Formats: sequence, C-alpha cells, structure tokens
Amino acid sequence: MAFSVDNFKTTISNGGGLARSNMYRVFLPSLGSGDTFAINALCKAATLPGRQITSIEHTMGTTLRKYASGFATTDVTFTFHVTNDHAIKTYFEEWQNLAHNRETKEVGYYNDYVRPVLIQHVQRGNTFNLLQKQLGFTKKIPQFILERLPDIGPFDLDNGRVNLNIGFRETPVYTCLLEEAYPTTINDISLTDELDGIMELQVQLSYKDWVSGRAKPRDNFADSILGTGVRKIIDIFD
Repeated sequence: MAFSVDNFKTTISNGGGLARSNMYRVFLPSLGSGDTFAINALCKAATLPGRQITSIEHTMGTTLRKYASGFATTDVTFTFHVTNDHAIKTYFEEWQNLAHNRETKEVGYYNDYVRPVLIQHVQRGNTFNLLQKQLGFTKKIPQFILERLPDIGPFDLDNGRVNLNIGFRETPVYTCLLEEAYPTTINDISLTDELDGIMELQVQLSYKDWVSGRAKPRDNFADSILGTGVRKIIDIFD
C-alpha cells in the first residue's frame, strides 16, 4: 500500500493526536506519613515497563523452534527533583527500611514492604480564550511601575490586558499498574561545584508484574460542543 499523507493524518487524528512523552503522572503509595501528592509532583522522569517472553529452544531435524516458557520484566526507573528538606530521599529510605531494617539488620515480610505504583500517560486538556482586552487605565501608569506589578488571576498588568481562558483537566489515556513493587536501588547523588546544579535522585523499582488499561482519547471539546463543522472552520484559522 502506497504511503498517503491523508491516511497518515487521519490515523493520527483518530488516535487523538500524537502522544507526548512529557504528559504523565505517577502515584506512589503512602507509607503512613508524609504527603505523597507533593512527592509525586517531584517526579521528573518515569519509564513505562516492558515485558519479554522467555523461551526454550527445541531442535527437530534441522529446524530450530523457540517455545514460550514464561515472561520476564525489567526494573522501572524514576527520577525525582530533590528539595532542600530531602523529603524524596527520606521517603525511599523509609520504604527500603521496610524490606531491610538498617538498625536491626532484619529482612521484613514480603507483604509488609511491597506496594502498588501507578503510572499514567495523560492527554492535555483543551484551553479556550473567552476574553482578551486591553486595560485602558494602565496607559497612565509609568512603565517601570507596571513591570513591578504582579499578575492577578486573568489580569496581566505588566502588559496591560486581561486574558480570560477556560481550561479542562488532563485526562488519562493509558494506565500502568505495577503490582507488588518496592525500591531495590536508590542511586547515589553526585555533588558538584556547578553554580546552577540541581540535585536529582534516581530510583529503581522491582515488581512482580504489571497490568495496563487503555482509555479512548477524549473527544475534542470543540467537536462535542460546537460540532465537527465548526471545528473544521476553527482549524482553518489556527
């Protein structure tokens, strides 16, 4: 079948657009203390797990066949920004301590340290501009004062205008659940004399298995509310 630009564009459109790797969120388990919502917000990078089918080889005559014998998974890596209170590092140290107590040197029970971990790829919510208008009174204010004024909600005082937008929340389109996960490796953190160096923590999680669920990408808001015809007209002027 010959390549067709129209078919390519239709395929992307029917799939809700191209997926962006920076649209994701993670949900780490609560260990009984601390705010996991803040910890999840520190996640700089995550990986969706893969799966390999293991096999055994069998030769019959001159023919070699591989028969499925099971499956294998690889550890999942997360990268986090580190704040000055080192909360993210403390969190994973406490989690590891459930598996191996640093003081007593005892290994914990499996069910006491494994937890579910959720990784979601999300679709960006749509944003529509309802009002954009210049503020006349700002012309009478000296520019050096305007530059010091903060933005207040939809009021962009620095540029002397009001921007009123309506936005919609991100929606998950692919969800991956790590079953019985726990941090096996907390990588070391390098300290340097770089002026703008930002500390990051990389953690590897092992798990028993993972399951996934896929949601249909949310229909374009303009299509569902304004209709497909209006959406096509809007696209012309985009």
